[in-house]
Amino acid sequence: MALVLVPAFCLLSGAYTQEWSVRLAPGSLAGGAGSCVTIPCSFTYPAGRTVWAVSWTRDKDQTVYDSDEARVHTEFKGRARYLGDLQRDCSLRVSGLRPSDQGTYRFRFHAAGDGRTDTWGSEPGRRLSVSGNQVPSSTPNSMRVYTHTRRISALL
Repeated sequence: MALVLVPAFCLLSGAYTQEWSVRLAPGSLAGGAGSCVTIPCSFTYPAGRTVWAVSWTRDKDQTVYDSDEARVHTEFKGRARYLGDLQRDCSLRVSGLRPSDQGTYRFRFHAAGDGRTDTWGSEPGRRLSVSGNQVPSSTPNSMRVYTHTRRISALL
């Protein structure tokens, strides 16, 4: 009887847990100067956690979007729009593209629960190329999605 209950318990408890992950469209994105680009993104985290902050960076040093607007780099204020939420969607749109926007974009989120705060992010990120000519922007309908995750930090 115990052998039957243990596998059933494992199956039931697994239904309530989720992996930490960030999903970005594969490959690079391209847009022309003056156009806009949307970076489709979704994330998951274990039940019992609450996401309290999200951010997007370019080349790890410029904050494109942050829950705390004061952290957003001047170059992106008014041009970067977080299309997501604090539950699952982390899509970002950058409008009025400039050649200086070219770089690798990464998403990061902070979640708390069980007396811990964890930070997770997308690696290796998504490369954006900006040409001097206006070209059709990349759209989510033309991209497949894959999962690649990396734990950034865990604070007790």
